[in-house]
Parts: sequence; C-alpha cells; structure tokens
Amino acid sequence: MCKETKDLGAILDVYENELCGRMFKYKLNGKIDVEIVFYRENLCHLLGLQHIYGKNKKYLGINGYNKIKNGQLKRSNLKKHNKAEYNRIEIKLDHFDEILEMLKSGEFIKFYQYRTKPLSMIVADFIIYHGKSEYILHLFLRQERSGRNQYSPVSFIVKSNNDRSRNQYIAGQEYKKVTSFEIIEWDN
Repeated sequence: MCKETKDLGAILDVYENELCGRMFKYKLNGKIDVEIVFYRENLCHLLGLQHIYGKNKKYLGINGYNKIKNGQLKRSNLKKHNKAEYNRIEIKLDHFDEILEMLKSGEFIKFYQYRTKPLSMIVADFIIYHGKSEYILHLFLRQERSGRNQYSPVSFIVKSNNDRSRNQYIAGQEYKKVTSFEIIEWDN
C-alpha cells in the first residue's frame, strides 16, 4: 500500500471541509432515520490521540483540535511521544480522508457489542462499514439523545484484510438497507 502520508493539518482540513458543518441523513429499511453530525472536538478521539497521550487534556477534545489547527501538533510529535501506539493508529491516519466516500457508499450495520468476537469495548448503535481490497473501514455511531435520530461518530477503525480479526465488528451483526441518503449543509 503506497498511500501518501498526510500530516494532521491536512487531515483537519478534510474534517472541516468535508464532514463538519454538514448533516448526513439516511433512511434505512424498517423506517429508521439516522442523522450523522461531526463535531470539531471529536476529531482527536476519532484519530486515536487518546492512545498516544492518555488522558492529557492538552491533546484531546477542542484543545487538541486547536493544537492541530495552529500547527503545534503534527504526526512527527505523535511518533516521538509514543512510537508503539503511533504504529497502531498510523493506518487510521492514512485512511481518515476516505470517510466521506465511506458515508456515501458504505454499508449500514445495526451494531450489537455483545456479538463481537473478540468482545469489543466500543459502545455504539450503528457502524458504517466499507470493505476495500486491502483494508476495511469502520465508523461507529452512537445516538446523542434518546428519542432523537441524531448520531455522532465515536470511533473510526481501519483493519487490514490480512488481520485475523478483520470481521470482528461485522460478523453476526444486522445489515440495514439504505433507502435514501442526502447531505445537508448544517451549522453546528
């Protein structure tokens, strides 16, 4: 796989320009409505920076977002701080810019955490899944408030097709058919 390595600033640009400020609306079979919104303060978590910096709030949430935006936090900083964890999240950083494509053409799955093998610690209601020839993208969505159709991404995971647990999040889950999809400009 020879994908160009993008620094965190370029990833942030994709996040701001393609994902934030939009609502991704789906109608699923069974008359289920799902509205997905992305928040700036969730970027660092979706990138996995909590694995690099632990609970250091200077690098998480809106603080981490601002450090990336101001050029104070780069991929090289991540690698220097915790090389082992950086190596684990590197594939996620390399494919983060594919989330928009995934939202447009991925498969929708109702997610049941207890069905995962090995058991996942991710608590989510749905996954958008996109299988490629070399890797599989997973975007986990959790309902924001009971009784509302609004969901936000809580995790983004990329698995290699060579990974023995590549089907961990999709095997035994409930696939949903997307009956309509639209992107709406939205001010969050």
